[in-house]
Amino acid sequence: MVLALLSRYGLLAIFLLLLGAGVGVPLPEEPTQLAGGALASEGLLSLLPVMATCWLGIVCGDSAWFLLAQRHGELVLSRAAVRRLLTPERRRKVEAHLARHAFLTVMISRHLSGLRLAAFALAATHGVRLRTFVAADGLSALISVPLVVSAGFLGAHHLAAVHGALRRVELTVLCAAAVAGIVFLAVRRARRARRLAEAEAAEATGDDAARRGPRSSPDRDHPG
Repeated sequence: MVLALLSRYGLLAIFLLLLGAGVGVPLPEEPTQLAGGALASEGLLSLLPVMATCWLGIVCGDSAWFLLAQRHGELVLSRAAVRRLLTPERRRKVEAHLARHAFLTVMISRHLSGLRLAAFALAATHGVRLRTFVAADGLSALISVPLVVSAGFLGAHHLAAVHGALRRVELTVLCAAAVAGIVFLAVRRARRARRLAEAEAAEATGDDAARRGPRSSPDRDHPG
């Protein structure tokens, strides 16, 4: 079905399918990208425009869902599709991660199909800025889209087998990106703590010198 739609309507169908998937319509996201790559392999579409359209459709759909959650809040979170997956325990965990590392949490959530909508809605209702969300979501999609579309392009005749292998590769790449992000945040926090400690030490030294005051030099000119 997906392949037939894309064969007929091309890039427009890719964009609309991914846009719909982003706002919660039960449409296939990865199979759409794989099918786009397969059509590029057959010469019906061009590979780079397919990648660009997939990326744009994903980011626009996710951003539309984010804005919807920002405006309607708990109404979005109470949807059956969200409530069924977002147990109280999972909600507490996602909220804790968002409070500590919002950017990284959005990046990882993009690849957790079961929790993606719920995590994005929580990000919207917990003060994550739209530009932060779009940057994290766009960067995450920039990692996955070329991988998925290229897999469809290279494995056009074996899409079912490619799909299973692709999930493993995608998760590996995502874990590597997550580790790199955690290391970066840890290094930045350590540097900030060191600068703060140095500033406090310098301030303490200055205060100590001010309390002692200038030392008076002995008067050498005694009256005779």
